[in-house]
Amino acid sequence: MSTTPMRRPGGNWSISRIDKAEHYETVLYEIDMLRYSYSRILRPPDEARYGDVWVCLESFLVHYRNLLGFFGKSNSGGTDLTIEQPEMIWSANAALDGRMPPQQDLKKMRSIGRTLWEKYEDRTKRDDTISRYLQHCTTYRTSPKEWFPVEMMTEISGVIALFEQHLPRFRPGTESRRLDREHFLGGASISTHTASSL
Repeated sequence: MSTTPMRRPGGNWSISRIDKAEHYETVLYEIDMLRYSYSRILRPPDEARYGDVWVCLESFLVHYRNLLGFFGKSNSGGTDLTIEQPEMIWSANAALDGRMPPQQDLKKMRSIGRTLWEKYEDRTKRDDTISRYLQHCTTYRTSPKEWFPVEMMTEISGVIALFEQHLPRFRPGTESRRLDREHFLGGASISTHTASSL
């Protein structure tokens, strides 16, 4: 994993998310970032602005929607990870085939997932899906919509706990180390760098 920003001439740089070697880590990353963004909504930093809360809310909704797709969407694309194909998560390549959940647990995960998918993402049943508020600029985005993160987290926590109990621990966000700001921003070599704003 590389967390060192890659500098380009003129001060431009790039950064990436943590590397994920196995498919199960992709789903656990979604769960972990859901938890992380949720914790930042509940306890914003002391100097937080409303913009910080909005960023965390959007992050929370993106990861929530992605998990609804994994646990509850019935018609997934060929490259989509889904609980409907558990062998992609508990694979022999990842040496997890011996930890495959029993059918009753898989059935429970699917049932909870479908219920939440219908509540928050099923466009055949509602117009105010999470995706409609996170997609490109549309007329839906001016419709008032309130989100209830505590309720949403409570609803999804059971399926998350059931899923996680059958996998190795992987929490790269909530257990990440404190950011070294000097290193992250380029160190002493650009200590006079002034961030530009658009």
